[in-house]
Order: sequence, then C-alpha cells, then structure tokens
Amino acid sequence: MNLSVNNLLSNDVKKPTALVHFERDMSPVEQKVMTLLIFHCQVAKKDEKGFYYIKKSFVRQFLGWDDSNNYPRIYDAFEKIFDNSIKWNFLGKDKTFKSLKCKLIVSLLEPAETGQYIGFKLHPDLEPIIKDPKLFAKIKLIMMSLLAKPKYAFPLYEILSDFCSRGEKTARISFQALRDSLGIKGVYYEDFVAFKKEILKPNLAAINQNTDCKVDYKTYREGRKIAGVEFCIEKQNWQPPVLLDHLKELQVYYRQKTDDSSKGVPVELTLDERAFVESVKPYRITEADALQAIELHSLEGAREIRDYVVAQLERRRATKDKVRDAGAYMMRCLREGYGKRTLEEREKGTRERLVEEITEKQQEAFAKTQSEMTQVQDNFLAHQIKLVNEQLGKMSPEDRADLDRKFLGQNPFWAKRFRESGLEGPLVRSAFYNFAVNELLGKDQRDLVTFAKAEGVSIEAINMLQMAGY
Repeated sequence: MNLSVNNLLSNDVKKPTALVHFERDMSPVEQKVMTLLIFHCQVAKKDEKGFYYIKKSFVRQFLGWDDSNNYPRIYDAFEKIFDNSIKWNFLGKDKTFKSLKCKLIVSLLEPAETGQYIGFKLHPDLEPIIKDPKLFAKIKLIMMSLLAKPKYAFPLYEILSDFCSRGEKTARISFQALRDSLGIKGVYYEDFVAFKKEILKPNLAAINQNTDCKVDYKTYREGRKIAGVEFCIEKQNWQPPVLLDHLKELQVYYRQKTDDSSKGVPVELTLDERAFVESVKPYRITEADALQAIELHSLEGAREIRDYVVAQLERRRATKDKVRDAGAYMMRCLREGYGKRTLEEREKGTRERLVEEITEKQQEAFAKTQSEMTQVQDNFLAHQIKLVNEQLGKMSPEDRADLDRKFLGQNPFWAKRFRESGLEGPLVRSAFYNFAVNELLGKDQRDLVTFAKAEGVSIEAINMLQMAGY
C-alpha cells in the first residue's frame, strides 16, 4: 500500500481542477464514480498491463447504496464513462491545463457474473495529472455518501470546493455554465424560478447541513434577465458522526492491497470471527461485508447488531410491521450500527451480569453449605445411635429395665406400643433414642458443632449450624 494512503484517507482528495470543471453530460451517479476512480488511482497501483482494479462493493458503499446490491447499475456507470468523451477544464480555471476533450477511461474489463472487481485503464493524457495534480480541489470523498441526495448536491459541492480550495471566497458562474457543469438538460430548467426552487435551494441546503462548506448566493443580471449566480463560500466546523466509520471502510479496503497486486489478500480469521461470518450467511451477508461490520463495530458490536436484528425479525414476524427482506434489513443494521449498545449500556450490562454471577455463586454456595449441613446432621445422628447401642450393650438386664421404665415414665404416649412391640416401630424407636442420647451420652457427645469440627466440616456449614441453634 502507498505510504501516503493514511494521510489521503484522513484529509482531502486532491481532485485536479481541470477534472472538476467539465461539461457534465452524464448522471450524478456517473460523476460520483469518476471522483472515486480518481481517488482510487491516486492510492492504488496498476498491474503490468496498466489496469487498475476497484471492488464493486466498495463503489456501492460510497455511492450511499448501503441497502442495495445493484451491481449492474454500477457497471453501467463505468460503461457510460467509457462511452463518453468529456470536455475537461470547461470553466478554464486551470491555466496549466489546456482544454481537452477525451475519455477518462480508455479500456474497461467486463467482470464475470460473480466477479468482485472492475478493471479499467485511464487516458494517458489524464493519468499524469491525476497521479500528481498541480492545481486541485480539496474534496472530502465521504461527501459522496453524505450527499447521496438531493441529486445534484455532490456535483455542486465539488465545484464550490474547488473555488474555496484556491482561496476564492466567491464563485461567479453563468446560469448556462452552471447548468452545463451540473449536467442539467431540458427547457424546463432554463427558467430560473424553477431552477432556484428545485435545484439551487434543496441542494445548497444539503451542502450547508452536511459538509464543511457554508454557502450563500445571490444572482446577477445582464439587462433584465438573470445571467448567473454568485456563490459566497466559507469553511465551517464539521465532523459528521459517520466520518470515522467511512474512513475505516477505506482503510480496510486499501489495507488489503499488496505492493504488486490490487486484489485483496486473504484475511486470517479467528474462530470467533469465523463463527460470526457463518452466522450471518443465511441472511445473504457476504464474508467481506461481515468482516467490514467487525472492522466498523468490533466483534462484540457486530454480534450485538446481529442479535438485535434476529430479535426484531422474530418480534415483528406476525405483525403488520413484518420485515419483508431480512437480508437487506440485516445489511442496513450492520452498516449503520442499529442495535449496537452504547458504552453506558455495555457497562450497565456488565454490572448486571456481574450481579447475576455473584448471586448465582452465592446461591450455589448456600445450596452446597446446606447440603453439607444436612449430611453432617445425618452422620451425627448415626454416630449417636452407635454410641447409645454401645452403652446399651454394656448394661445389665436390671439397668436396662430401669432405663425402659424411665423412658415410659417420661413418654407415656408410647407405653402401649413399647410393651407390645418394643423398638420395632420407627416412631417409638426414634423417641427412645432421643431419650437415650440425653440419658447415656455426655455433653460433648451431644454437641453437633463439636462433632462437625472433628469431621472437618466447612466453616460456612458450622456457622449455619450455629445460626440454626445447634
């Protein structure tokens, strides 16, 4: 990649004045493509046969066609440029360049049906001044997208920027030359009232609102007839929110150029990036567009946008507001960043996830401790029964008879069942062992917490036992 690319991308395109002032017998789309080709040839390298290559999707982005895959229309613009001979330096402002009528493109490679690139050669008389212009307009390429509408906003911006770039605060242009420079034909716009209402006012409003130029105008007359327009041009503070995103698009595109080829080099993807690319393929999102979304919004942001679109498609599926073209909707959101969370939203989400994780871990820890406490209680009961049985086994028949009588005296409710079946019934047996623990075992042997500590139970479980009153 040319070392000056980053500087070119971050500042202004140097479009030769002679190529700004031309008799524009072509549509605004074709005029925009011409400006993009001039920038591209200043940055990219041609192959050994003299051909430059530009990616069709790249042209689409800078025409402001984010939601469209109308590539035949793009190639049609190239064909119109190729077919037309244009009169350059139409206004005669470039004194180093004689008036010349020739094509901008002298050879055009027709792409295969699925080809990504369009190849073209420049006219040899124009190529040197494109590569190293002596007199030029400083034009922000980003305006191509920002001034997608109204129709003549970008061509008018180019002309006015050229005057401003040369330090001229006013531009006096005849009515006829202005129409010819903008490529406006037809008898209807020979009437200045119609021209003012439908061309001048809306297109200047777009320039003042969206660009680095602030423009006022007044008319001048020759006799009683309006002969032309005098524009007053000033620079204004300007930094549109989309500028950085479009510069990233440019940087990604030209970063993929090698020194000996104008084709993009393969990009090695991480597993997460590959997973994202595959996840949006069902929506007709190409790998290049998916990678562009990652470059613009980061992988996290691209995922957020994708998930937002999927949720919207599902939510609106059975409504009157159903999304009819999921692929175009996905593409638009990836381009414009719809659904991507702000830093504040991400921080809030991180905090919420952290709270959820802490709560979940606390619940897991509580359940584990509760299970441990239940287990030690069961073990302690089994241990006490064992100790009681050992004491009962050492008793004489007389002592055992005395113990039974004492049990019945304290638990008369169980007397009948105890005389009939002894300790065979679970309820009687449980009541007897509770009685025997208090009668036969010492204080330490009746202390669950002491037993738990001896068993190596966690401090959390011991605390829970103490809180439960053991």
